[in-house]
Amino acid sequence: MVIHIFYNAFKRAVALFFNLLNMLLRGNLPPLGTVCVVVEKDGRYLVVERPEGAFVFPGGFMLWREHSEQTARREAKEETGLDLRVGAIIGCYTTPSVNIDAMSTVTIVHVAEVIGGELRSSIEGQPRWIDKETVPHILSKHYQPILTKYLKQDKQPDTANVG
Repeated sequence: MVIHIFYNAFKRAVALFFNLLNMLLRGNLPPLGTVCVVVEKDGRYLVVERPEGAFVFPGGFMLWREHSEQTARREAKEETGLDLRVGAIIGCYTTPSVNIDAMSTVTIVHVAEVIGGELRSSIEGQPRWIDKETVPHILSKHYQPILTKYLKQDKQPDTANVG
């Protein structure tokens, strides 16, 4: 529990310094790139229950010189222990920061499927398979439009144009 407190404090401090720098530069820093994945298997979705209780799709910040597919695989492995085959981009979402201690982001969303690994928790939270009837009711507000768009699209991973 203590490690989560320090981890969250560190994330807020990074956001605060980034936003202060952005103010000094008159808002010329771009939003940060993030990636998340929608993984559906046997009528259930892979989500991560954060320590504060929020349910989110696996994902995180892109690293320098990293493609979104690489980020998706890396973040899913870090947060869930699972290896994924990452498919097509199913959407992009912007989240402007409304607080000084949160960063503006652009999130690329991929569909993916599990190809290996073992489910395990991480500092990010506890991964869980949640049935499709429950997920819409517990998923964090930010992820609701992602789920809605996913449900309207063809859900099969398309790896033909993935590097």
